[in-house]
Amino acid sequence: MKRYIFLLIFICLSVNVQSQNKKSLLKKGNKLFKDSLYNDAEIKYRKSLEKDQDYFGASYNLANSIYKQERYDESSSLYKSLKDNAKNDEELSVIHFNEGNSLLKEKKTDLAIESFKEALRKSPNDEDARFNLAYALKMKEQEQENKDQENKDQENKDQENKDQENKDQENKDQENKDQENKDQENKDQENKDQENKDQENKKDQMSKEDAKKMLEALEQKEKELQEKLQKKKVKGQRVKILKDW
Repeated sequence: MKRYIFLLIFICLSVNVQSQNKKSLLKKGNKLFKDSLYNDAEIKYRKSLEKDQDYFGASYNLANSIYKQERYDESSSLYKSLKDNAKNDEELSVIHFNEGNSLLKEKKTDLAIESFKEALRKSPNDEDARFNLAYALKMKEQEQENKDQENKDQENKDQENKDQENKDQENKDQENKDQENKDQENKDQENKDQENKDQENKKDQMSKEDAKKMLEALEQKEKELQEKLQKKKVKGQRVKILKDW
């Protein structure tokens, strides 16, 4: 009987010591957190969770310490995992509130808005949640305006690029056309020069032929003249006539 009593007392003492250890680690972590030593606080919270992995206080403050170290993606995941372990609406409201802040830091504005709305559903009088919701809605509006402006700027840029391309193409077409006209003018001039050259050659050739013909005509005329003179000379010669006795 004494053995059982001793065993029971030992188990109770062990549980009590373990409980004190996790709470002690939590308190140490909280002190470090207040001193802005967030990495050291994280270590204490994790050690506290090693004693009891379902220890809500340690899990919640662990998420807070990670948030303070600007590891927002990790803190958002931790806040989300805490929702099922919350005991009441007040705890749920705080979790949603902090989750919203973490999501807002990640630029996940739509999800942050939903978290702040959930925080207000669980705690309608939470002015901090109401303020952050309004801030997130304003941020979404600003993001939309920025997006619209970016789209407009991109459209303007695309139009400018298109106009420039069209202008470049027009200039290129005009250059090609001018070059074609120039080439055609050069070709026409070459053809004209060739025609003039051919005409001169033909003219020179005709002049030689004409000169030859004229020379032949003169020679023929001279020949005819000589023949005519020759005949005339023969006709005019005196002929002795024998007297007929």
